Amino acid sequence: NYDYAYDLCHDLLEMDRSNYNVYILLGVSCQHLGKYAEGEGTYAHAQAMPKANVLAWQGLCALYEASGDRTKHEQALQSLCDRLVVEGNRNKAWETMNKIILLVESDDRRLVSVLRGLTQAGPYHDLLKAEADPQPPTEMELLERMCEIESTLDSRMVESEVNKRRTRLGAGPVQRVRAEVRAEVYGKSTLLDTLQQLVAACVDANDLDRLMSHEQRYFECLDDRLEFVDDTQRAAAVEQLQNMAADLVTNGRCAAAFEFLIETVDIDDTRLGEMAAQYVELFPDARLVPAVSAWLALRDPVATVDADSIRGIESPFARAQLVAAMARNRQHRACVDAAVAARTAQQTFADKYGIRLQRSRLAVDLAAADAYMQIGKEHADDAERLYRTCLEADANNKAAALGLGLATCALGHGDEGRQLLQRLVDSDAHNHRAWGGLGAALVDAGDLHGAVDAFRHAIAEAPEYAPHHVGLASALWQLGGEWRHDKQHAYTSWLTAARLDPTDPSVFSGLGQWYQEHDDNVRARRCFAKAVSLDCTNSIAAPLLADIYAREGSDDLCEELLQRATDNSFALPWAWRRLGFLHLRQGASERAVAAFQSALSSDRTDCLCWEGLCEAYMGIGRIHTAVKVAQKIVDLEPGRVAGHWLSAQACMRAQALDQALNHFD
Repeated sequence: NYDYAYDLCHDLLEMDRSNYNVYILLGVSCQHLGKYAEGEGTYAHAQAMPKANVLAWQGLCALYEASGDRTKHEQALQSLCDRLVVEGNRNKAWETMNKIILLVESDDRRLVSVLRGLTQAGPYHDLLKAEADPQPPTEMELLERMCEIESTLDSRMVESEVNKRRTRLGAGPVQRVRAEVRAEVYGKSTLLDTLQQLVAACVDANDLDRLMSHEQRYFECLDDRLEFVDDTQRAAAVEQLQNMAADLVTNGRCAAAFEFLIETVDIDDTRLGEMAAQYVELFPDARLVPAVSAWLALRDPVATVDADSIRGIESPFARAQLVAAMARNRQHRACVDAAVAARTAQQTFADKYGIRLQRSRLAVDLAAADAYMQIGKEHADDAERLYRTCLEADANNKAAALGLGLATCALGHGDEGRQLLQRLVDSDAHNHRAWGGLGAALVDAGDLHGAVDAFRHAIAEAPEYAPHHVGLASALWQLGGEWRHDKQHAYTSWLTAARLDPTDPSVFSGLGQWYQEHDDNVRARRCFAKAVSLDCTNSIAAPLLADIYAREGSDDLCEELLQRATDNSFALPWAWRRLGFLHLRQGASERAVAAFQSALSSDRTDCLCWEGLCEAYMGIGRIHTAVKVAQKIVDLEPGRVAGHWLSAQACMRAQALDQALNHFD
């Protein structure tokens, strides 16, 4: 009968206001009668009395629970727990703390805060030693639970905020919004601290299995969030990552640790070689396996590499291997494009970790410079710039010095370039690449006998290096006479090169020329087809094979070859010009116009293209444009009969008879 008890308590308090037990009973009565405000004041008064014990705190907890005020209920439980701790009642204190945990379970952020108080650095750590039901968790179990909650909380916060902000006016790209949100959320997150405590707890408990598992998780989390770590702590965090990665790799359980070290060793062959095979064997489906496999394959000087398997892997190491694979496979334009992406990836890596991948950057720049030289002399200035950059990074790099010499020659500074190459062979007479480079420079200078001598020096130093045999064959071919016609000279050198490297298209284009000149058209066609299958943009074999198809009337084969070449590289005027005349012959004048315009975008002085363009414009009825094009031919070569003839024809169709007569004259 709480009404009667309520009235009786008030009567008793009028007689004796120091009776502690009456206050407790009044508080209970208020709770059951719903007089929560009065009950709250009653218990507060009881707690302040000299004879106060835990009953006042327990009663207040029960009152707030009955009222449904979760915030005050938690505060009351916290006060009770503190009181029990002071009294040394560890078991009851833990029971109270467990009630707090159950009360705040629906609020992840608050729950983590409560659990943190039980960790080693918290004020309630001693409660984990209680002998009560339920049994308190171990510190590792506590920290594991905190990690799960914090990880889920962070992920949920990121997704929630991204979804809110992405639709706002002026929000920008989703990637930028996500980066901003991650920075804000991870900047406030305590997950990394919790994981670090968990790893330390595993060490203290000597639990090696859990240690490896949680150290791996801590490593992956720290690596993922490193860019959001305060700048003043970034270097220490990177050092910590390196130490953890070394430990994890030693135990061979963490693919991410292998990948981190593979990136940071900066293609140090010795250190990378120790990890590469183990990584591929342990984690055959891991992210970097295609790139590491490519690196292993590239160590074989004649192996081909599947570049497609590396595409799309966002990693500076993978990007560098893609560049190397493109270079090995002679996909020169693709190599240059891949190098741009590789430099971006390397810079992003340096910004995040503060580690400059100098060897990797040097290898990428060298490959790109070599690719520019292979594309054509019009890119020699790009190659020269990169070679100089490489020499600034490594003044003793012989490959860069060799490339600079060749690029300088290609830019028309032959004397300077040959001097650079001569200095290389003078400083190291056994440098076969320098001898080969000097031979190539001498061919460009027209000193074919000197070039032959240089290539023979190179072959003496490296008889199994196919490019030297190709260079010698080319020099002998250009010498003409017996050097060109007798099998023992140019032909034999090309055959030797084909045996050493059957993937070099220049070998088969050279053999095709030899067979064609000796009227063996069947073998010539086979050699040209082989060269084109290796490189559809080959500037010798592809045009000659296209001409063979055209003479045979195999328009489909001719168009397919030329289309494949232009799809792979736009800047191929020889291909566009032939495609234009093919379309013109087929009556497809509009397609011919497009092809001739593409050819002229690379070479504005090609009169043959202008002639084809003039005929194509007349074919689609654009007569006045045809007149202007015909005049362009006359301006370029005033003595060219075809230009005047086309001008006369165009003027006649434009009814400009006087001008037509002038051109006929």
